[in-house]
Amino acid sequence: MERHILFRVFKKADAFFDVLSKICAGICGALVIGVALMIFAGVINRTFIGWVWLFVEEWGSLALIPMSYLAFGYALRRGKHFKMDLVFKMFSPRVKSFLLIFAAVFSLFCLVYMIQFSYARLDHILVRGITSAGPMRTPLAPFAGAMLVGVCLFAADMFCFLVNKVIELKEKGGHDAA
Repeated sequence: MERHILFRVFKKADAFFDVLSKICAGICGALVIGVALMIFAGVINRTFIGWVWLFVEEWGSLALIPMSYLAFGYALRRGKHFKMDLVFKMFSPRVKSFLLIFAAVFSLFCLVYMIQFSYARLDHILVRGITSAGPMRTPLAPFAGAMLVGVCLFAADMFCFLVNKVIELKEKGGHDAA
């Protein structure tokens, strides 16, 4: 009975993080479009009017941070991360499942370190009030915050991936024994 309750709670949490990853992907898409439009407008402005917008390069490059970090979980859920199919496809489905579980556990350990690092980075930036070195002196806290949020969501998505792979392996193992 308790196992079914835990399973339902996990499925709801998994669905919640799936929605969050889709929202983050939407934010990333909006940033890509916004940066493209900003660069386009900057080029048109410089070419025809002669004014140089100093913020275009700085904000365009800073926007790469949330574009990268917020997309990690979405890419994991859609299977879009880099794969080593040349070797991986030679294994049986059971061995593939074990390898994916191992990779997820290893990734979670790495993500814990990344969470600690990104939290320390955000704290350092907030305490010192650090801004960019560019001409706009843009506050870096929102970008460090995007790093922390992105890595935390990626860790949650990786945990859900791990649990789903364990459940999948257990179900396959149960059917093999029958």
